[in-house]
Amino acid sequence: MSAPSDRALVPFVSVENMRALVHKHGLRDCLAGLANMIEADFKRWPVFDKTPRVASHSKAGVIELMPTSDGVDHTFKSANGHRSNTKVGLQTLTAVGVLASVDTVYPQPFSEMTLLTALRTVATSAMVTRILAPKSAKTAASIGNGIF
Repeated sequence: MSAPSDRALVPFVSVENMRALVHKHGLRDCLAGLANMIEADFKRWPVFDKTPRVASHSKAGVIELMPTSDGVDHTFKSANGHRSNTKVGLQTLTAVGVLASVDTVYPQPFSEMTLLTALRTVATSAMVTRILAPKSAKTAASIGNGIF
């Protein structure tokens, strides 16, 4: 039996991997790059399959599955909201995601998405501010409202 190819191994992007990436390139460049990619995707909005979130509710909280595809790639994010997790030393919100080719549905990569979602939210806010804020504005404010 031959060993699997390097492509057969599913890469995992951890919080530590993301920290190292941000440290290597700098927060400003990482957020600018994310904002540019997000803007490019918004320009392709019509090609995305916008399946509504699928939510599973329990007494402990909610688990949401958020799938989408552009016909070339398929991705989903699975996120939870469990307020009582802090009682056992866990985060109230966590998320994971997978990006896969539509042709093979082979994960490339599997990723922790809690930190990435925070980075994407900041990058999206910056992109929207850049596009929608009056050019004469000298001050901007952003108010974020968390779930919990």
